[in-house]
Amino acid sequence: MGEKIFTKNKFNQLIMKSTCSFISFWIFINSSYGYTFKEAINSLQTHDLVESINKKAEALKEEGHNKGSWGDPMIKIAAKNFPIDSLEDDQTPMTGIEFGISQKISLTAKFGNIENAFTQLSKAKKFIAEDTKRQLMKSFWTILINNRKLDEEIKIINENLSWISKILKISKKLYANGKTSQQALLDIQIRKSELEVLASNKKYESKEQIDRLNYLLGFNKTSINKTTIPWQIIEKKKIYSAKMKDHREMNLLSMVQAKENMLSAAKLALVPDLTFSLGYTKRSNIDKKGDFVSAMVTFPLPFSGAKYASRWQATFEKASALKTLNNYKRFKASEVSRINNELKKIGYELKILNEKTIKFAEDSRTVTSKSYGFGNSTYIELLQSELKLQSLLLKRSLLKAKFATQKIAYKYLTGEKLHE
Repeated sequence: MGEKIFTKNKFNQLIMKSTCSFISFWIFINSSYGYTFKEAINSLQTHDLVESINKKAEALKEEGHNKGSWGDPMIKIAAKNFPIDSLEDDQTPMTGIEFGISQKISLTAKFGNIENAFTQLSKAKKFIAEDTKRQLMKSFWTILINNRKLDEEIKIINENLSWISKILKISKKLYANGKTSQQALLDIQIRKSELEVLASNKKYESKEQIDRLNYLLGFNKTSINKTTIPWQIIEKKKIYSAKMKDHREMNLLSMVQAKENMLSAAKLALVPDLTFSLGYTKRSNIDKKGDFVSAMVTFPLPFSGAKYASRWQATFEKASALKTLNNYKRFKASEVSRINNELKKIGYELKILNEKTIKFAEDSRTVTSKSYGFGNSTYIELLQSELKLQSLLLKRSLLKAKFATQKIAYKYLTGEKLHE
């Protein structure tokens, strides 16, 4: 008799409870499973866009080897002074087969400067590749921040749904007792349905963020393991230093150096290159003078305006590169200052929201809810208090996201690390 006897209903309840527990555990496992933050960063490091720029950098380096070369030596084989009637090689002393070799020789370091210029252009591309990695990481962080904001918004809306469901029960009792109107009941039901739609929309927005992540990272339909996201990176405070690596600035510096090398090459190009040739003519030796040898030096006369135009072109291109660099430095200083001011503004607004405004709105909704339950407040006052609190909570979530986004923008601009 001491044994526990389970009725059919109790047994079904036990089975249902066990099933729900299993489903909850399965959802938890699946929500935590996914690629890690580190795996995502590794994917960005080898992104197709980055690899494309790196390949272009390598191509520029090889182009430098090509354009910085003197060129291949030229081999010459010529049949000379054969009589047109007989084509015999022993009819005249000038008839013979000439073998020659020629090579262009530069008297200056022009070609070395050209090769150095392309080396600097290659470095500039490498810096662009590094900056592209950082831009991709910045975009990655922006998506993560937006997704975190959406999670917070979904939580806020779900809490509101829970609250308004309780209010709806109270309203139904008040309506049954004749203490509130049918219009009030309908308006509260409408508000509940609006929240349900809003919650659904936010969930789909969250899924869209995952799709953006998958496109950015090149992964399949899976999501990031949120427990691996190092949010502390955003919170780390680091004093700005000009020594931090700014790949955009380093790119511009390399461009200036490349233009400087090109200008040096253009100046040296005013000194013409020589082409030195050696020849050996094999003869029939009918005049007993043996074979002939020859030597020749040729060079262009710099009378055209091409070389002077190239020099001025290189001068203007260097000046343009310097102006671009100086403009970026001014922009960077201005942007760093602007972001700092924006962070201070958002930080102060968040402080007021957290310490005062939201607490007041929560107290207001609590008081209005109790008053409504006793029939002392109208449903309009109740809904207004609920809407106000929700609006403030969503605003806080938005400001937190803006604050984090600005912090990432600051770290990107000043060269701080965007991953561990």
